[in-house]
Amino acid sequence: MSGEEADAGVVQSRVQLERLIAENELVGRTIKGFPAVNLGLSGTDLDGVTLELVDLREADADDTRLERAMIKQCDGRKSRWRNALWHRIQIRDSDFTEVDLTSAQILRCDLGPTRLARAGFHRATIQSTTFKETELYSADFRRAILMKVVFDGYQGSTVSLSRTDFSEATLVQVEFRQANMYGASFRNAKLIKCDLRGVNLCNADLTGARLVGCTTNGIDVDGATW
Repeated sequence: MSGEEADAGVVQSRVQLERLIAENELVGRTIKGFPAVNLGLSGTDLDGVTLELVDLREADADDTRLERAMIKQCDGRKSRWRNALWHRIQIRDSDFTEVDLTSAQILRCDLGPTRLARAGFHRATIQSTTFKETELYSADFRRAILMKVVFDGYQGSTVSLSRTDFSEATLVQVEFRQANMYGASFRNAKLIKCDLRGVNLCNADLTGARLVGCTTNGIDVDGATW
């Protein structure tokens, strides 16, 4: 098989992947089934890619464009996507614990089921995105902007947002569907027309938080600080 014919199929090795990164030839490709720990992806165009069964732990994907993409059964723990664009991507059955999405743009994405525990969304912009069956405990949303975002739970169970930090964040029309936000921080946050029905905010820090036009039926604020 010629090199050109090999490139037309599935990317199945780190050597092939790194060559295609260097040539900026990854658009629309399927990347599947190999370890790529500490991979350098900074500034790469990943439009239309499918990533499946790839180990991307601690990858450097700062300033990367990931659009119209599918991520399935990947390990992205501690990978870095600072200032990246995630647009219309889907993530399924993956682990992105401690991912760094500082100042990233996350637009019209469908995320979950997946693990995003201790994920960093500091100063990120998140819009028209759904987190479905996603573990987000201790995630960092400080100074982030969230618009028309949905946090949805598991079948018959709540979504875990315990100890998440929304300090100084701006949340507009965000739906927390019976979320467990035990010990979360909304210090100096702005919540505008958010749906907080049935939310557990026990022991949460709500110091300086402003709620404007929010729905709060059945909210539990036992032990919360105001």
